[in-house]
Amino acid sequence: MTGSDGFGNLSAAARSLWGKSDYGEGECWLPLYVHLADAAGVAGRLWDCWLPEATREVVARAVGGEDGGDEALARSLLVFLAGAHDVGKATPVFQAKGVPFGWSDNRGIAWKPERAGFVLNRDLVGKRDPTHPIAGELILEKYLARHVAPDCGASGVRSLSSIVGAHHGNFPARTRLRDGSHDLLALGWGGEGHEAWEEAQDELVGYAAWLAKIDDERLGRLVRLRLDVAVESLLTGMVIISDWLASDSDLFELLDVCDVDDGMDVATLRRRLERAWAMAHIPAPWSEQRPCVEPFGEFFCHRFGLPAGIEPRPIQRAAEQVAWDAKDPGLLVIEAPMGEGKTEAALVAAELLAYRRGLGGVCVALPTMATTDAMFARVRKWLDRLPRDGSLEEKDIYLAHGKAGLNEEFQGLVRESRRHRSLVGNAREGDAREFESEGATVSAWMYGRKKGMLSNFVVCTVDQVLMGALHMRHLSLRQLALANKAVVVDECHAYDLYMRQYLDVILQWLGYWRVPTVLLSATLPDGQRERMVEAYLSGRRLSEKASAPGGGEQRHATKTPAYLRKKQGVAASAGAAAPAKASVPHVGYPQITYTDGTKALCVGAEASSRSVPVSLKLIDDSVDTLVELLRDRLRDGGCAGVICDTVGRAQEAERALAEVFGEDVVTLDHSRFIDLDRMSTEEVLRSELGPAASVGNGRRPHTRIVVGTQVLEQSLDIDFDLLVTDVAPIDLLLQRLGRTHRHKRGEDECERPKMLREACCYVRGIDAIDGGRPTFAKGVTNVYDVATLMESLSVLGMTTECSGADILLPRDIPHLVREAYSDQVERIVPERWGEAYLTAQRDRKARNDAKVQRARTCLLQDLAYAKKNDWTLVNLADKMSVGEDPRDSDRGNRAVRDTQETIEVLLVRKLQDGEIALLPWVGNGSVAAGSVLPTECEPSREESLLLAECAVRLPISICPTDKLDGCIEELERGCVNYVRCWQESPWLAGRLLLPMEESEPGVYECELLGKRLRYTRRGGLATVQE
Repeated sequence: MTGSDGFGNLSAAARSLWGKSDYGEGECWLPLYVHLADAAGVAGRLWDCWLPEATREVVARAVGGEDGGDEALARSLLVFLAGAHDVGKATPVFQAKGVPFGWSDNRGIAWKPERAGFVLNRDLVGKRDPTHPIAGELILEKYLARHVAPDCGASGVRSLSSIVGAHHGNFPARTRLRDGSHDLLALGWGGEGHEAWEEAQDELVGYAAWLAKIDDERLGRLVRLRLDVAVESLLTGMVIISDWLASDSDLFELLDVCDVDDGMDVATLRRRLERAWAMAHIPAPWSEQRPCVEPFGEFFCHRFGLPAGIEPRPIQRAAEQVAWDAKDPGLLVIEAPMGEGKTEAALVAAELLAYRRGLGGVCVALPTMATTDAMFARVRKWLDRLPRDGSLEEKDIYLAHGKAGLNEEFQGLVRESRRHRSLVGNAREGDAREFESEGATVSAWMYGRKKGMLSNFVVCTVDQVLMGALHMRHLSLRQLALANKAVVVDECHAYDLYMRQYLDVILQWLGYWRVPTVLLSATLPDGQRERMVEAYLSGRRLSEKASAPGGGEQRHATKTPAYLRKKQGVAASAGAAAPAKASVPHVGYPQITYTDGTKALCVGAEASSRSVPVSLKLIDDSVDTLVELLRDRLRDGGCAGVICDTVGRAQEAERALAEVFGEDVVTLDHSRFIDLDRMSTEEVLRSELGPAASVGNGRRPHTRIVVGTQVLEQSLDIDFDLLVTDVAPIDLLLQRLGRTHRHKRGEDECERPKMLREACCYVRGIDAIDGGRPTFAKGVTNVYDVATLMESLSVLGMTTECSGADILLPRDIPHLVREAYSDQVERIVPERWGEAYLTAQRDRKARNDAKVQRARTCLLQDLAYAKKNDWTLVNLADKMSVGEDPRDSDRGNRAVRDTQETIEVLLVRKLQDGEIALLPWVGNGSVAAGSVLPTECEPSREESLLLAECAVRLPISICPTDKLDGCIEELERGCVNYVRCWQESPWLAGRLLLPMEESEPGVYECELLGKRLRYTRRGGLATVQE
């Protein structure tokens, strides 16, 4: 092996190269070799103390080759890569950097290597390329190809070297590698004194191998294996974390530049590591003793804080049995009606699967920030009751979405965790354990936009999971975060074709890593379910090829249950070859489709909720018809929901209804309210229309009309006596029906008004239906495809004016959805619609093809293709598109959703004297409602949080894509004088204000891009029609 075989043999020249500086704050530096040793030590600790057993096994299987998993070699590989990650700093282009440094000139610390005999060309001062990650990859390629695996060549060693090239978050681009390899002077491979540079580089790579206790023979074996890119990504994530921790000067102190460096010995480096690791307080992965799931009723009640004797529902029992008894469970798709307890079923399954697989926690993903906030409270309570292994100090949790800073429960937990750490830190060593928290905490080091997903337990918007399949910077960190946990994705029916492209790809990667994944939905079309199952299985099969025989065994295996063998007529097999496409039989509804090894199976469960017959009827689309209908049906009182497909239709309906029924009866809910107003409205709705509210206890109102958009169909547990809805795709229409007669209201629904004791839903949004083709209301077809709406009406048999349908929920849900999305659906579309339907089908196909094409722009490559072509991270870099930016996360969110980019603004009131203030009703116990906001200084924390909750997105009609830049410029001009002093605020920096003047009491207006905008507390944000 070239280079040192001990610290004493690392030459003085190699020790003179600098790796870290305090950038002019003092006169401190850190030799490169010390930083590499720090990073290598951290990597070892992360492997031993933080990385879950399941993730270690993924890497161990990959490096084991024909000999099976080799965890010791896998650990050594990680330590080697971390120890070599910054070797690209051992180059003239980096050492010549003009870093400001105390009393020195603008050449920084260049005198250090020069004094040791290195030649530095002054022309390199200020030169940026090649960057040290690119240089590091080239140096490692050269070392491995020359000294370790000369038969592989430079391209063959990139499986390892590209990990070094990616340690700053960007996968190394082929063009940058090519250009960098030609710059011999910058790399130290040409020009005067190049021999000293090349020798030092070889020394430092050899030094990294020494740190990892890995010799050339084993290193050569790793090079020839050519790791799969899915394993390279996990290792990259680990190297990034190691570098971040080792670069924290609060953890690893810098040294005085004038100290004589005789080489740090092993003991000194170990003390540095011990001190830093203790200070970082990185939470260990969650684990527990073998859970006692029998009797299951007791287990279930304990986990969810239910009174003893409460019986779990059948779908919850089925989820536990599959998760606990299947030989090699992977993916679970749980389909059940609304109100069946799918969330609890998923959490039970996730706990058991995480335990069996050896994972460190659970990630729960939901479609919106509002549903995520609501779920955070539920998951936190569950986590507080979740047991932990006796060696664990705490269970850490994180809320991951763009407005987590405004979630009071999460922020309160952050503050509580800081206080707890302070108590532990100040306690004597022997007393520290008495301050350990039994409940959930927030890790200080894991807190933040880039690191939050690394926490052991995460509740997040689904975007955070889908971005695991998005080409963006620090992708490897996100993938590592997902690979460490069991993953739960809720409301899969709510994701459109574009988002499903990302879901299918991340499922494939999760399958490769063998991450247990639970998908929840009311119901799914057969094709969609089969694609998701096949996506996961395709990744699982690829991992089989990268593993030794028997690699699919669970850490805690149990026998295949008899009831599953009976259901399917076959025993589950982990090693059976799967068909080209997952084909799963239907066994009933509710049902759980799951994978066992590489096989797809299905088990049914009884529905526990009562059957609800619902009558559907078509009505005219005019608001007059809507008003008259509700005037008639609510004459004895009752609570009605009106769900519209667009905000504009909802606002129009609310205005008409409020004129007749009064503003105290009619409530509006949609996405174009400021966050504070919408949260307040939905809190009232849950209180008045939730399961705990009744006429008897006085909480359920005598008469209430709630008008809203799709927000009413997503995770709001509210119950209407009567429903009116715009036409929608059949699965979403059935989801909306779950909001009527959702809860039992007395014997034979006696607590409901007499006229409303039978569930009824009226469908509008159709202008004409009796002719050769149905025509839909303006706005409806901007949201849903005409062909899909025609299919929805056809399967219900509602194809003529005033026609209706009678269905039984939940019994009819699966066959209606299956029929609407089957290849044979055209057989039930009325013949008179034939030509129009064919045209609509062609239009839909064109739009869907365009959606898929747009998704592919930033979508990760299929893993099978990558494996077949021996791809490395360099190949993945060819499609990198979302870079590093303070708004990077928001850009990623937009990339995984097929939504037109809109602008979020903070609404404020502009006063006559030119000052700005909160809206009159915005305030709390600390800030008076309508307070004037300071503009000469930063607002207080309380004022800033309130203002941040006054966010709303502008209508697309105001800022279409071709006017987006102009809109931003006009907004910036309008608010620059107000926000100049706010740019250090963590809540307000970079935010755009929309000052609005009061035009009449309670009405606020402004002009933007020549259009008039209006905001009211009742109606939200709207454009004013001239």
